[in-house]
Amino acid sequence: MAGIDESTKHDIVRISGFTQGTLPFRYLGIPLAAKQLKSSDYCKIVDAIAAKINSWPRNSLSYAGKLELIRSVIQGIECFWLSILTVPNCVIDSIHSLCRKFVWPSKRPPIAWETLCKPLSDGGLGLKNLRAWNLALIAKTLWKIHLRKDSLWIKWVNYFYSSFGDIWKWRWHKDDSPLIKQILSIRDVLIQRMCSVEDATGILHSWFHDMKGLNRAYIWFANSVGRWPWKPLINRPFILPKHKVTLWLMAHSKLLTRDRLPFATDNSCVLCNSHLESINHLFFECSFSAAIWIEVREWLGMRKIMGSPAAILRAFRTCYRGNSMLSRMRITALASTIYCIWNARNKKMFDDDTQQTDDLVRRVKINVFRCIPSSIDVFQCVMY
Repeated sequence: MAGIDESTKHDIVRISGFTQGTLPFRYLGIPLAAKQLKSSDYCKIVDAIAAKINSWPRNSLSYAGKLELIRSVIQGIECFWLSILTVPNCVIDSIHSLCRKFVWPSKRPPIAWETLCKPLSDGGLGLKNLRAWNLALIAKTLWKIHLRKDSLWIKWVNYFYSSFGDIWKWRWHKDDSPLIKQILSIRDVLIQRMCSVEDATGILHSWFHDMKGLNRAYIWFANSVGRWPWKPLINRPFILPKHKVTLWLMAHSKLLTRDRLPFATDNSCVLCNSHLESINHLFFECSFSAAIWIEVREWLGMRKIMGSPAAILRAFRTCYRGNSMLSRMRITALASTIYCIWNARNKKMFDDDTQQTDDLVRRVKINVFRCIPSSIDVFQCVMY
């Protein structure tokens, strides 16, 4: 209907029987417009995520359960939009805010959401950083344009810019769509960081020649360093999710012990009532925790004393490294012991329920046998 007078528009609508619409309209749920989309045009994705979050039982889910829902459901919704559009930062911030309030409904979350969304090798828990994920998905579109894939849109884009040559020589102008501008911006970043067009095409090929390319591209755009020393201990599939989250928070020294609670009037340890409650004291120096560690270490033949987080890292890097069944049992026991001590502390603090060390040691053993069923045979070999 562009450039058509009103009487002609009326005749076309009357003869064809079509209904005249307005821009932006939605195709497969994605808003399409002749101009750059506004932040309000992204309200559908924000509303869809808010509806999902509000339908989940927030109070009955653990941190691990909430994170798994966000990872499997919410980030699936985001992926569809992020692979097609360049989502503004304000929309990404709104999505992050919804997810953060769902996981930690407190005004003082124990750890920054940006840390949680880092790759596992950088100290995160594997949730996607949406800005880096958006760039990785659009980088795949750049690769498809470079290969001139058999797609109608790819063919049209290559034809429209054919006067410039291939995509590595295109020049953007102000009338280009935000998606084209973002694609060319990613192209320029690749050339700048890789120092040449040949190296840029080479890294794109290394990313997208198989099905795992998106993860490699995501890690690159997230500026992953990959040097977090706790990754070999935490990134194990046989550890229970709730144990993994507690161990992860302990590794970052972000568990809300009394020394980190500004409103607490009594900062003494609730398990021994003799020292200031801190991460080091609660898990390693407290007499209650020490009794549990002695039993667990004796059970699994661990001679090294777990006296601090640094001591744990040294022990598992030198004496207890590897992927044997016994090594898996020791890692599972480590995560389970940290969780059981933290759980005993919370029950004592909030419910005045005193746990016995023998019961907690037995619970650690049960958790190990449940996580690694075949470990029962290894345990019998160690004992006999």
